[in-house]
Amino acid sequence: MRRTSLFGMMLALSTAVAPASAQRAITADTPPAGRFDAATVPSAPDYEGPANWASLPWIRDDGDMTPQGVAEPPQLKAPVDVFFIHSAVPLRKPVWNADPSDVWFNGDVGQTTIRNHASAFNGCCAIYAPRYRQMNPAGDERTALEVAYSDVARAFAQFRTRVGDRPFILAGHGQGARLGALLIDRVIDGRPVAGHMVAAYLIGTPVTQTWLATRQGIKACRTGRDTGCIVSWVSRIEGSARPPEHAPILCSNPISWTTGPELAPRATHRGAWMRNGAEFPEKLRAPDAGLVSAQCDRDGVLRVSDPGGAYAGLAGPDGSFAAVDIPLFWMDLRQNAVARVAAFLAARR
Repeated sequence: MRRTSLFGMMLALSTAVAPASAQRAITADTPPAGRFDAATVPSAPDYEGPANWASLPWIRDDGDMTPQGVAEPPQLKAPVDVFFIHSAVPLRKPVWNADPSDVWFNGDVGQTTIRNHASAFNGCCAIYAPRYRQMNPAGDERTALEVAYSDVARAFAQFRTRVGDRPFILAGHGQGARLGALLIDRVIDGRPVAGHMVAAYLIGTPVTQTWLATRQGIKACRTGRDTGCIVSWVSRIEGSARPPEHAPILCSNPISWTTGPELAPRATHRGAWMRNGAEFPEKLRAPDAGLVSAQCDRDGVLRVSDPGGAYAGLAGPDGSFAAVDIPLFWMDLRQNAVARVAAFLAARR
């Protein structure tokens, strides 16, 4: 029997309508012990071979997943690549940075963020997703984040060496999106490589309007076919309390792909989807279309109607949908990535 990941356990419990306290206990992070100590940081991964990649286009892995009724395209024939930076998963040890050689850590990454996030891009692109020394999500230490970024930057350099001047999408969720923003800031914006970027999907982390205003050439995507720009949303269930005061942030509605306050109704929602990893073999499910509506509020937060069922059970105590920012809009994201790639390639002809 396949090992059940933390995310799978959480979903299995939510499906069974377990108490919220039980869900929180199972998914709780192990906080780092003591102050950050560089001497305890795991060795840096080597990206020249396949060992330190969670997903590659020529290897069968969790990034190849598709729902029932959705064909799996041959990634090796894709005209565009995606560099995907996974979100932080809960760590089982009291450390500041994950060890990419830890098989349990790698299993959790594969069965959660690669399977349910990165896979949305396999309709348009060949997926490259590096393993990296993610910062423990139960702590926030700039030095630990820089360790994670150093891996991502080296992996991106290796990625560009391999794919050359082919067009690419930059994508990430949570901490991965935060690191993607650093990559734009330090490596992409204002440099020739920006001309090859179809779009950057920085999901589940606040992208402030102030930061966007200081970019040299990369701005916010305003429609579903804009290219060379940034898409971002941070989702919460409608009716939940406003988050703490923060600077205005970018809100890309993943149903309408606009940034205005207009409601995108359920009827236009293409579909939510995820795999839970709680059973093996797990039956494929079709996407859940017409499940939610979505609307950007005045704070730049994406307000999502109650999806019910397992998805509703994954809302945080404060109404955050961070666990399902992408799964709630998996089909919408998949089809939008295909459309942006088409628009980018058409403009090059």
